[in-house]
Amino acid sequence: MTAYKIFCDESCHLEHDKADVMVLGALLVPEAKLEQLNRKIKFLRHQHNYHNEIKWTKLHSQQFEFYKALIDAYFEGSDFNFKATVVLNKRKLNHEAFNRGGHNEFYYKMFYYTLRDFLKPENQYKIYLDYMDTLGSEKAKKLTDVLQVGTNSKVDTYIIHSYEAQLIQLCDLFIGAVAYKNRTDIEMKSDIKKRIVAYLEEKIDGGLDYATPQWEEKFNIFRFLPRGC
Repeated sequence: MTAYKIFCDESCHLEHDKADVMVLGALLVPEAKLEQLNRKIKFLRHQHNYHNEIKWTKLHSQQFEFYKALIDAYFEGSDFNFKATVVLNKRKLNHEAFNRGGHNEFYYKMFYYTLRDFLKPENQYKIYLDYMDTLGSEKAKKLTDVLQVGTNSKVDTYIIHSYEAQLIQLCDLFIGAVAYKNRTDIEMKSDIKKRIVAYLEEKIDGGLDYATPQWEEKFNIFRFLPRGC
């Protein structure tokens, strides 16, 4: 049995925000290699004098070399996998017809799709979600139940603050870039964001606005188009 930790984050996930996409992301790391990656990120922080929380919405334009090194550290490491689920045309979702009338039901479905390929019955998983609101513990329990029933895996889910977990911050960087490239309701005007998107696309040898093959593990993008769109 192998123990894994999965760090999750979400972007544009609220039903009535102004974004036309929704992105959920998950970063899978073997528990035995977690400290290795965390130490690498701490070293890069020190090297580049970067002491703030890593957030897509608060990027520092003079710190591209740090973000680039952070991306390199992920892609150079073995057994680290990432998956993003991109919901397109979010405004056209028909929750009454397909999600028992609720956005929350759809939210859990999409997280299930995001995580299911990571989960194997023979392994053990601890999943960490970023704290969003006071309903966190309820969300964690619901997601645990959905995943255990759907995958027959040993899963525990926890709510933590993103500043406590560098890998939630790394996941935030990845899904932020994916969401930025897939949104059609905004113009890509930020130079630092465009540079990060371009560098990620160079690393994966493809566009962040395209689905990857299902068997792609290192950086998988699943694009979901609602019915009728």
